[in-house]
Amino acid sequence: MPPQITVGICAYNEGKNIGKLLDNILNKQKFEEDFEVIVVCSGCTDDTVEIVGNFQNQTSKVRLFVECERKGKASAINRIFSEAKGKVIIFVSADTLPNKDCFNNLLLKLKLPKVGIVCGNPSPINSKKSLVGKLVHLLWGFHDIVFRELNDAGLARHATEVFCIRKGIVEKIPEETINDDAYIALMTKKKGWLIKYQPTSHVTMCGPQTFHEYFYQRRRILVGHLQVKKITGESPQHLLYLLPQQPVQAMRLFFLFLRKNSLFTVLAFISVEFMIYSLAGLDFVRKKSYTKWHFLNSTKELTQQLTSGVQENVESTCSYQKERKGKAY
Repeated sequence: MPPQITVGICAYNEGKNIGKLLDNILNKQKFEEDFEVIVVCSGCTDDTVEIVGNFQNQTSKVRLFVECERKGKASAINRIFSEAKGKVIIFVSADTLPNKDCFNNLLLKLKLPKVGIVCGNPSPINSKKSLVGKLVHLLWGFHDIVFRELNDAGLARHATEVFCIRKGIVEKIPEETINDDAYIALMTKKKGWLIKYQPTSHVTMCGPQTFHEYFYQRRRILVGHLQVKKITGESPQHLLYLLPQQPVQAMRLFFLFLRKNSLFTVLAFISVEFMIYSLAGLDFVRKKSYTKWHFLNSTKELTQQLTSGVQENVESTCSYQKERKGKAY
């Protein structure tokens, strides 16, 4: 009997983390149905292929596909779509670690009628003592608020570092796609499916730890949003797109964010976003390619950060959660 669930991982030079992730999936995620893990390694020059190969030799649940040339994440995503045997595909970033029952909680919500995608809750472990770390936490804290609010309103239109999707809703994405999660979510939404958020499905991640890498990552993502808008005709889930389309909802999100942070902090954060968005707009007009983006070293220090005890903060919006306790997500 073929597996009912496929876990898909795209990997490029993820030797520092891929072993921990595979061990987590195989030994800590308790699946109710049979599953497989597909890892697509694209143009790796470190020991990623060797590590995944060792797991493949130990269990038939792991299937390794190697692309000798790095073609971009979209190519790896398409390989997973074409090779997956499961009725449900869980996509998880190679540089994250899911919490206990992360996948089961996603799958449980996917059983709800008309739900096509369920996405989890990324939790950065960056130190809040640095300015870059504060920006990372502000960004993901705001994402959490946005996802919760739009989820309740049935308006969510994005995915995250971990999400599950019913196989067949999307079978292929354009090879030049930068933001695969945004494209997949928008195409799912256009086909009449709901996108739900599962805040209890945490994946621990490490955001950029230098200004250069933070600005580069945000710039690439915002170019990707512009690209997705051009390809699909739909706007991704982002404050700058919500403002003109759903001003009331956008202002509500702004005030919720303001309740958790000072006015100065919020205005500084938004100013940085607008500055990066302006640069991304220039990149988009100039047709700068981000299909194969630069390797960000500081985001690959997840294992090191966890080992050194920097995890002072997989704390999410406690006051916000208490306020919304008991409300159906």
